[in-house]
Amino acid sequence: MIRFPFIAMIRALLFDMGGTLDGDGEHWLDRFASAYASCGVMLSREALREAFDEAERHAASDERIRSADLETMVECHLGWQWEHLDRDASAAGLDRFDRADRLRLQGDIVKHFTQPIRRLAVRNVALLGDLQSRGFVLGVVSNGCGNVEVLCQDLGFAPFLSVVVDSRRIGIQKPDPAIYEHAAARLGLPPSAIMMIGDSFDRDVRPA
Repeated sequence: MIRFPFIAMIRALLFDMGGTLDGDGEHWLDRFASAYASCGVMLSREALREAFDEAERHAASDERIRSADLETMVECHLGWQWEHLDRDASAAGLDRFDRADRLRLQGDIVKHFTQPIRRLAVRNVALLGDLQSRGFVLGVVSNGCGNVEVLCQDLGFAPFLSVVVDSRRIGIQKPDPAIYEHAAARLGLPPSAIMMIGDSFDRDVRPA
């Protein structure tokens, strides 16, 4: 049997949020692509990427997001995407929808986006409970929009977390190693006793 002595030294586990603790490594861009397709809206990858990036810029500074739960956050993000796509509605294929159809469609896309996350959250709540029962201290470090703590409450993760670090709240973003130093200081543990778990090697694993 292969043994890993360093595992015995690990006392805390930090999780990324978007794409990790709220999913199975699937990026939000890919989730939106799947949600659009499920609702019959076929966008080119380039068009969706541009709309998504524009929405991300809004989310990084909009005050509503700081208190938004999952559905509210996705509704806002989708609205910003459509504002961008409406600049060339025919190219995006949105010009065939009237106002009533758009409202229905937006609701369907939000549902297709959020329902898998909520199903995964139930599983991951059980995972966190199991890890905590094994003696691990748990936390989240995320490049968030100011509402990471709200999302952790909304998805049921909060009772198991000793620290939640939201990049917007502290003014430090991954991959800056300082965000992990901040988390370690809040936990009162040496970095060598902490493992970071995330979906990005360059943003999560390497700098941690």
